[in-house]
Amino acid sequence: MFFSFNNILLINNPYTMNLLESDEILKLNDKITSFVLVNPDQVDDDDVDIFVVKSPGLSPFTRHNETKASSLDEPAETSQDANSGSKPSATIRSMTQLCDTCYNALNYFGYHADLHKTKGKEAMEGLPPACLLHNGAKTLQDGEDARCHLCIFLMANLRVKRLAMESIDESNIEMCWQSGPAPNRLHFALTHRGHPRAAKNYWNILKLQIWPFSEFDRALFGMTEGKGMERHPTTESEQTRDNALEWLKRCQTNEDGKHNQCNNTASRDWLPTRLLDVKSAIETSMVKLVTPLDTPRDFEQEREYITLSHCWGEWGASQLPVLTTGNIAERLREGVSISLLPKTFADAIKAASWFKVRWLWIDSLCILQDSKEDWQRESIMMYDVYKNALLNISADDSPDGRFGCFRNRDPLAVFPMYISFNGQESWKCWLTPDTHGVFDSITKSSLAKRGWVFQERQLSRRVLHFTSHELMWECCAEAPYFASETFPGGTPFKSVFNRNPKFQTRTKLNVAPDTSPELYKAWNTIYKEYSGKIFSHVQDRLVALSGLAQEFEAALPDDTYLAGIWCSTLPQSLLWQSSGDSSPVGSTGSYIAPTWSWLSIAGPVSPSALDYSGSTYSLVDIVDATTTPVFPAKPTASLKDASITMRCFMRPVEVRPDYEKKPWYMLAMGGGKTHKLSIKEEDGTEAFCVSNFHSDAFDFSFDIEWDEDMENGPDVVAGYFVPLIMRKPTEYESLCIGGLLVEPVGDGPKATYKRIGLLTVYGSHCQRVKYMATHSDKDEAEQKWDHLLKCLRATHESSEKLKDDKEEDSSECESCAEKEDSEERVLTEKLESLKVGESDEDRAPIDLGSIDATERLYALDGVVGSELQSMFEKLSLKEIKLI
Repeated sequence: MFFSFNNILLINNPYTMNLLESDEILKLNDKITSFVLVNPDQVDDDDVDIFVVKSPGLSPFTRHNETKASSLDEPAETSQDANSGSKPSATIRSMTQLCDTCYNALNYFGYHADLHKTKGKEAMEGLPPACLLHNGAKTLQDGEDARCHLCIFLMANLRVKRLAMESIDESNIEMCWQSGPAPNRLHFALTHRGHPRAAKNYWNILKLQIWPFSEFDRALFGMTEGKGMERHPTTESEQTRDNALEWLKRCQTNEDGKHNQCNNTASRDWLPTRLLDVKSAIETSMVKLVTPLDTPRDFEQEREYITLSHCWGEWGASQLPVLTTGNIAERLREGVSISLLPKTFADAIKAASWFKVRWLWIDSLCILQDSKEDWQRESIMMYDVYKNALLNISADDSPDGRFGCFRNRDPLAVFPMYISFNGQESWKCWLTPDTHGVFDSITKSSLAKRGWVFQERQLSRRVLHFTSHELMWECCAEAPYFASETFPGGTPFKSVFNRNPKFQTRTKLNVAPDTSPELYKAWNTIYKEYSGKIFSHVQDRLVALSGLAQEFEAALPDDTYLAGIWCSTLPQSLLWQSSGDSSPVGSTGSYIAPTWSWLSIAGPVSPSALDYSGSTYSLVDIVDATTTPVFPAKPTASLKDASITMRCFMRPVEVRPDYEKKPWYMLAMGGGKTHKLSIKEEDGTEAFCVSNFHSDAFDFSFDIEWDEDMENGPDVVAGYFVPLIMRKPTEYESLCIGGLLVEPVGDGPKATYKRIGLLTVYGSHCQRVKYMATHSDKDEAEQKWDHLLKCLRATHESSEKLKDDKEEDSSECESCAEKEDSEERVLTEKLESLKVGESDEDRAPIDLGSIDATERLYALDGVVGSELQSMFEKLSLKEIKLI
């Protein structure tokens, strides 16, 4: 989405926004500091280029109850005094208070939209869809103190982002929108006053969704007949509790039939090894530890329990009152005083009591933290712990246990802003934070970055999120599957949780076998997100995912889980790619994962897109794929060893990356980076050197750990290319061969290799990988290569390229016919004798799916004549072991 500011183009991404330098822009920048907003009713459209708010200061407001709206058909409206001081005459009415600055900005927005609606696009020339809102932090903070609803929205958002007021004070806050008769969002951005307004100096901090009153009535925000909209200044209030109880009731009763997965996935027979007694804690202020096996009578009637997800943080690692072998007897006998627990734990006990649930599970208080054996035993049961809980309490806004779950807040932060615009065509709307503004408090929180918490959230049937300013509900239901204090009944947002909801809402696990591709795609989505999470102990990477793997394992009974990858998706699933910031997990003293698994990488990875269209074919024969788990009963958890044995082709290669920064115009024209791929013979001598300066000859990525003295990365990476998959050429795409970069390991009886990267080769360069010339003379060999590539062009070029080449060949042949004894004519005749130019249409189609995987690499090359076959050698088949 972009906004046009006369001669300026501002794109809503701070990394891609393009701000053109020109005299007009310099003049406009001068106006930003000197123009003030004038009354739009008293100015002609051509009089000014931009309206800019310059607040005359805050004026007294009429106080009113901002936390409870009317229950009438029309929300109660409070109009600003348009005639006091320098205020323009009122063109908007607000149900809640606005400071002068925000009132004037919204006034101009209403005028702009009304003008576009009534007079059309031509009338908007010279009226940009933007204005300056706050010049620094003072007017913004003053507006919040004066109960300005828009300022409160902005401040609540800035607190979620944890931005220092010093940074805000050095910046301008601008408001803009997409020009048109019915804009659907208002955008707010920071620009630092100490730097030019340029691409990297325009940061969108908040978007407000515009909900037209004609389409979305009061019910969207929980207001019904006889019930107003109430919001309280703390998330510990009775109203907040009642909301949470209503959300659970709605999920359990399942009246709409969308909550089947929420209610059919738990076993009442299973209980954790240890639990905390909430009932006793509320009555006596002592939190007792209970073991269901030792006190079964306590669980005959009350078996439901709740879990807690929380951040330990650096403080918690040393200060939490954890369970140990030294205090477990006392915790079982007498318990521990609530006053000795961190605030997050105490708040979780109170929240659990809302639901009349007696039992609570907290990792640090229910697992012996000084017993390796107990931790190993309990850690592999996380699937059952979270899957069988009634719900999970998520302390999203707490970086460690001292910060608690509940929050004081301004009630208006979760109260919709109602605005009535009175122009030539009056219209009304609600304003609330958009989907990112709503969910950033969860997805951008400290808790969301943790690896263990990722699994806890995904496995829990229901999650009650305690964020910076409101409670949110999440469950496994089909959409809508969330609710919040702002939207008690959910919203019609097209995407929620910033496109990362619980996987159950996107994928039904009790599916028919023919829909299993959807499960594999869901798994790829899960591990892509999981790979970027943080672990205090990197060796937890497998076990912290094992519960989710169990969930999918049950839905894929005919498949085998292999260290983050599913056996039936081999070899495509081996083609994951690590990001530039990722590296191998390194030496930890214990085995973590094989190099062919993405779990061996510390940092974000991108899964290989699984192709079920029938255009991608395996080139290897998987002989064996095995893992040796630490606990045989839990094969999805920690491993001792893992390997894949395959029959495949190999070609020595060397990749030389180009790290030099190039001008943007070179990159825009498709050139710039001169990466080089050296294709070698078996003896290590270079056969060819391919550059991708002007074309996509090849792609690559490395998994190796860089030395600290390397500024960008290794200058050269040498190894073997193992082709894994091949995609046939299509109308617009050339042949593609993708595979692994590997290097040998040890001197065992079987050739053993480890993965060091990824390599994909395109078009005619695939043939240079597949064939080796038998002539040592480079000039002669290159001439033979020209012959071979022309013979095989139908096997590696797109149909569109073949069509263009045929037209060029026809033109060249006409020209050659006019030249007597021309070398070109001799070459043409030579190629014709070798069936040059034969297309796929001229040949019988080859069904690669019916051919053995190791025969597919050369199956399309039947057009090659016997003479050329004697000039080139094919790669030999080998059996290797990947570890």
